[in-house]
Amino acid sequence: MRKFIYLFIFFILTGSSSLLAQSISMSPTRLFFTGNPGEKVAQTVTLQNSSDKDYVFNLNYKDWVREEDGNKVYLEAGSSQNSNAAWVSTLENAITVPAKSTKEVVVTMQIPANASKSVTNSMLFFTQLPQQADQARIQNGIGIITLFEVGLHIFYTPPGNQTKSLDITNISEASNENAANRKVAVSIHNDGNTINDATVEFELTNTDSGQEIKLPGISISMLPNTNQVVQFSLPETISGNFLGVAIIKMAGSNDLRVGEKNFKF
Repeated sequence: MRKFIYLFIFFILTGSSSLLAQSISMSPTRLFFTGNPGEKVAQTVTLQNSSDKDYVFNLNYKDWVREEDGNKVYLEAGSSQNSNAAWVSTLENAITVPAKSTKEVVVTMQIPANASKSVTNSMLFFTQLPQQADQARIQNGIGIITLFEVGLHIFYTPPGNQTKSLDITNISEASNENAANRKVAVSIHNDGNTINDATVEFELTNTDSGQEIKLPGISISMLPNTNQVVQFSLPETISGNFLGVAIIKMAGSNDLRVGEKNFKF
């Protein structure tokens, strides 16, 4: 009898509301809770299945932290100092989203009576479960079933935490031996006490010719008291003396942060 090895390949989608080749969508992808210690609050997330097949998801929780380069690291629920995974619950631990339909999931947060005054966070994962009807693609004796995990960000912000502030702590050329892939790094610190969504822009002006180079903006989202380094790729042919200007535009605010640095490329 021929033996087949089934590989379960998981794709995690946490930053986009569109997944499973547009067949499943989730809205919203982030839940922002607030409330007083001891209070119970709830919000609803909606999954829409536009495909011709049913999808079954298992619900589970993780903690996460963002490294300075912007990448997320996932941890066991409850292991992070700022975890709120234990505060969160749903009515079901597994859900089915039938074909051509929507499914609403009520997410409830029980804020502890002794909750700190810090922002907390976690992730609610919807992990697709394999079904009998799933057919493996057989290639060279290996069957492949592609599964997906959909991540829902969950944040808690105490009612008094309303200070939005980001600080540019450093601007420098990123160390890179490949001259054709030079980058400028902008180091940022969230010195406020709430979550801060922002766009970081970087412009260069040749101080000899007046030539201006505006690089594409980069979106960031930072938790309080965290650091992030945003890197901008420079044009391969850049050469000369330049004034570099970093600009941070914070969402929901007209407040800007501006930093300058002279470069010689």
